[in-house]
Amino acid sequence: MRIFILGTGKSGTTALVYKVAGGLPNCKAFSGGKPGKYLGDYENAVYKHTYEETKGKSFELYLDHLKEEHYDRRIWMARDPRDVAVSRMLYRWQRGNKGQKKQYLAHLNLVLKKEKNPHSVSFSEIYRYARFGQWPLSLKDVFEEEQFRYQRMHDFVKRLEGDWFFFTYEDMVNKKFAGLNNYLGFNVTENAEVPETTGKAKVIRKKATGDWRHWFTEEDVNLLKPAYTPYMEHIGYDCEDWKISPQPVIEPEYSSAYMKQLARRATKNIFQQYLKPIIKRFASRP
Repeated sequence: MRIFILGTGKSGTTALVYKVAGGLPNCKAFSGGKPGKYLGDYENAVYKHTYEETKGKSFELYLDHLKEEHYDRRIWMARDPRDVAVSRMLYRWQRGNKGQKKQYLAHLNLVLKKEKNPHSVSFSEIYRYARFGQWPLSLKDVFEEEQFRYQRMHDFVKRLEGDWFFFTYEDMVNKKFAGLNNYLGFNVTENAEVPETTGKAKVIRKKATGDWRHWFTEEDVNLLKPAYTPYMEHIGYDCEDWKISPQPVIEPEYSSAYMKQLARRATKNIFQQYLKPIIKRFASRP
C-alpha cells in the first residue's frame, strides 16, 4: 500500500506519518523532499509532504505529481490556523539567526514582554518581527499575508477529489483515530513517536491545542478572523468560537526558551557541518 500525506508546516504531518507507518507491516516512512523523490518498490510506504510556497512546494506541484503517481490513500492534514500561526512564529529561527541578530533580538524581546504580561502586546505585533526578508511588517501586511496563505489553502482543499480524507491535528492529539482507521483499512499506531534519529523529535514544542487563546488579544481576533474563517469553515472548525483566555499564560519553556533552543541548535549544526570535512580529512591521513 502506498499512502500520501500532505499538510502545512507545524500541522503534525511528521508525527502522523510514523503513526500511520506503524500500522502496516514492513512499512517505510518518508518525510520531505520534492514529491516522488523517495518513490520505490516497497511492500508498504507512507510519504509525507508539506505545502510551502517559499520553498517551491506549491499546491500546483503536488497536483501535477498526483496526476502522474498513484497512491492508495491520500490524507490532507489540517490544523487550526490560529495555533499554526503561533507555532510558525516561534519556529522562525530554526535555521539560526546569522546575519539577522537585530531582528532576532527584537522578536525575542517582544516574546519576553508577552510572557511577563500577556495583555501587553498582541500576537500580531510579535508576528510583524517573525518574517523572512523585510521586517517589521505592517499590521495590514500581516493580515494580507495570512489571508493569501489561507485563501490558497481553501481553494486547494475544495479541489480535492472524494478519495481524500481530511484529518486534523486536534483529532490526533485527542487520539480520535476511528474515522482515519476506517478510511485506511487498518489501525494506526496511536502512541508512535517521531524517532530521535530524524532530528525533528527535538524541535517538537507543546503537542497541545488551543494555545492561541493565550496568545491572541481582541485586536488579533478582529484582524485575523476574516483571513482564517473560509478555510476553517470548509474543514469543519467552529468558526464562532474565538474566545480568548481571560487569564492568559505564556510559558517560557514553550516560548522564549524554545526560540533560544532553536537558534543555539542551528548554530551548533552549522559548526558541525563546517568541522565534518576537516575531521574527515585528518582522519584519512596515514
